[in-house]
Amino acid sequence: MVLFFSGTGNSRYAAKRIAEISGDELISINDKIKNKDYSDVRSDKALVFVGPVYGGRFPRIMDDYIKRVRFIGSKNVYFIATCAATPWLTVSYAKKLCEEKKFSLRGFNSVVMPQGYIAGGGTQPKEVNDKVLAEADPKITAIADKIRDNKSLAEEKPGSGFMSKILNPIMYSVMITAKPFAVTDKCSGCGKCAERCPLNNINISNGRPFWGKDCTHCMACIAGCPCEAIEYGKKTQGKPRYYLGDE
Repeated sequence: MVLFFSGTGNSRYAAKRIAEISGDELISINDKIKNKDYSDVRSDKALVFVGPVYGGRFPRIMDDYIKRVRFIGSKNVYFIATCAATPWLTVSYAKKLCEEKKFSLRGFNSVVMPQGYIAGGGTQPKEVNDKVLAEADPKITAIADKIRDNKSLAEEKPGSGFMSKILNPIMYSVMITAKPFAVTDKCSGCGKCAERCPLNNINISNGRPFWGKDCTHCMACIAGCPCEAIEYGKKTQGKPRYYLGDE
């Protein structure tokens, strides 16, 4: 069973490919969280968790979902991280999660994919993203082949702990906020932003979105807006959006 959390689509893309090759069921953690579904999950095959790296770790709401759910059946797990450059020490936190859940870790691998964190101003033009995706595909396929054949993944050398240990807590206490989100006159009132928000933090009133206080900075709202009508203060003005479709 392949379970993924994804904001701008990278982890969904990787998870879908892994599920296709391994013949596994695909489960969206976003949908589970959005629907407040923390019911038992049963799988007789290894569990495969795929998620992005936020400040040197998997997103906290992804960790929280895994901690809250009772997984029945196989205790073998794989963790796959999608990141813009390095997973930092994400593997260390995955190992701690395995200890807590009594999982047997069969491997942790990371895949470099396009930068989607537009609130940080780091998104790239389409031609750059296309090149990064093309380079990521062979590694995703190799990972999927190993999982399909029930083989362990080669251990990757952990990255620096600076982001994971020091900047991650600062980021969540200072930077993770929905306050700067605003909509421009380009908004069509389609409601896609509210549909995609895993925390139900966006409400549509009079055809316009309004953000609450509960935000994880997944960027699904701003990146997936078909009209490019959402801005995050001045940081995103004129910046290219990156969203790997969910259709």
